[in-house]
Amino acid sequence: MRTSFLVPVYDTDPAVLRLCINSALKAADDRHEVVIVDDCSSGEETCAFLARCTETGLPNLKILRNPQNSGVSYSLNQAAAAAAGELLAPVDHDDVVVSQGFQQTLRCLRYYHAQWAYSDEIQVDANGFLIRRMFKPDYSPQLLRSIMYINHLQVFSREFFDSVGGYREGFEGSQDHDLALRMCEQLAPVHVEAVAYHWRILQSTQSRSGETISSHSVDHSKTALEQHFARLQLQAQCEPVLFRRHPDQAPEPIGVYRSRILPGQPLTVAVIIPCRLGTTQVVNNAKITLLNHCLQSLSRSLAEQDDQQLPRPAVEIVLVINHEDAVEDARETLTRYGLSGRVVQDEAGFNFSRKCNLGAREANEDILVFLNDDTEMQTTGWAAHVISLLQEDDIACVGGMLQNADRTVQSCGDNVGRNSAVHYAPNPNAADVGDAMHRYLADHETTSVSGAFLCCRRSTFLALDGFSPAFPNSFQDVDFCLRARTKGMRCIVSPHIRLLHFESATRDAEVDYETLSVIRSFHGPGLAGTDRYALWRYQPIHFSLWSYNGLKFRLFLMARVLVRAARRIEKAFTREPRCWRGVLRKSEFRVR
Repeated sequence: MRTSFLVPVYDTDPAVLRLCINSALKAADDRHEVVIVDDCSSGEETCAFLARCTETGLPNLKILRNPQNSGVSYSLNQAAAAAAGELLAPVDHDDVVVSQGFQQTLRCLRYYHAQWAYSDEIQVDANGFLIRRMFKPDYSPQLLRSIMYINHLQVFSREFFDSVGGYREGFEGSQDHDLALRMCEQLAPVHVEAVAYHWRILQSTQSRSGETISSHSVDHSKTALEQHFARLQLQAQCEPVLFRRHPDQAPEPIGVYRSRILPGQPLTVAVIIPCRLGTTQVVNNAKITLLNHCLQSLSRSLAEQDDQQLPRPAVEIVLVINHEDAVEDARETLTRYGLSGRVVQDEAGFNFSRKCNLGAREANEDILVFLNDDTEMQTTGWAAHVISLLQEDDIACVGGMLQNADRTVQSCGDNVGRNSAVHYAPNPNAADVGDAMHRYLADHETTSVSGAFLCCRRSTFLALDGFSPAFPNSFQDVDFCLRARTKGMRCIVSPHIRLLHFESATRDAEVDYETLSVIRSFHGPGLAGTDRYALWRYQPIHFSLWSYNGLKFRLFLMARVLVRAARRIEKAFTREPRCWRGVLRKSEFRVR
């Protein structure tokens, strides 16, 4: 199938436009085409370069010109109308297409008989030097609502593009996000694990000013999200997430959005806390009683509401105590912190899954929240966020960001595959964006949710038969989430819900090899070699210094330091835009 690259141009620096067009022509070869639409540029250098491109007479290069400046959406639609290819691939006028990655994208489209695919990409600065690598997850609907992660390179069929109405004028700066939201309502895209695009971050980039998101892009994305939920017949509240880059700077939009679906009817919440009365632990040099500390933070967080537009739900506490604990003591503890609820006593013999299931049977509320007693809730009004995130039927469970006692990140989702089973924490700093997908700011899908704070609908919990008693000490949360995923359901982590997790003082935190082998034998066919959401791409690697792998890793780090030093020197002496040698050489230029 023939592909048409769509390139809207407006007063582009000829140096970067030359790289863009030549990279697209290299990827197009003789089988595909490049369609350029000049949006009535006024710059003499840009017009002169486009005139030289026209004079080349290349049969697979079309150049059109708008009679007046009409915006990027109009220009892209004009390019699509003039294109002869069955597939369309939009390209920004200052970016670079990687031909090898493009070919891999086409292979995936053919293999899966897909109508829409997207690839990984690399962000580069004005002169083409690496800023960051963007390894994307497989299709992640919640993440797409939070951030336009699909971005470049996208390839979709003309028929599909026309069926959703093409690009909409009035969404300039966020036209790609708006189109992706409308397209994902029809079908899911295919993720191609290959770098097919270099995204150049310039001051002139419409959606960004350097690394600052332009105000019109924020407004347009917010409108696109609100209309997306309206088309799904859902009432939602959408707002940009503000990020403070420096303690002395004011928070500003960063291209991440928080969407909250408003529930159609009031729902009730049961917080199920398996515990042993009187358990103490030293936290930050202070001795605390775990259950008391947990209930105190719950009482405080439920008394306040950070978002007044979300309804405040009724919350009941269900304490599941050990068989040797006194029921009256547990009830008195609930009363002391102004919390209403019930107390149920477990039988002899420890089984954490059994305790959780016992609490779930006792609860009659709509939403079940499984909470460890060694936690401290940090977010006020968290219950309203949980209810909002559980409004869609295909969401199995919701979790939050777990932090250690020193407030470093412990978990923002779980990275589970055949070769790994670890908490996801790419950066210990909770005030950071986390990774290239901004997962410390964006609601996102994950393989599984930690059982220290796991929320689900009661109907979902019963449909999945609860936690399996086959996992008495650990991995019952992973097993639950994997069973949910086999039924086509999603597991969501919201970093906007944050709590401290001190790790259990009442059960062994070590995971034995038998448990690992059991979880892999049960879920082996459904587990990818690596996590499908690409969390492993950003997971830090830790080795013992004196191990064989540790020494190899240290040598790798030393080599990387030398390479980065050489790149810094090269960058200091580079004065014009460049392209990576493996992507495009000057000898491969077809227009100059």
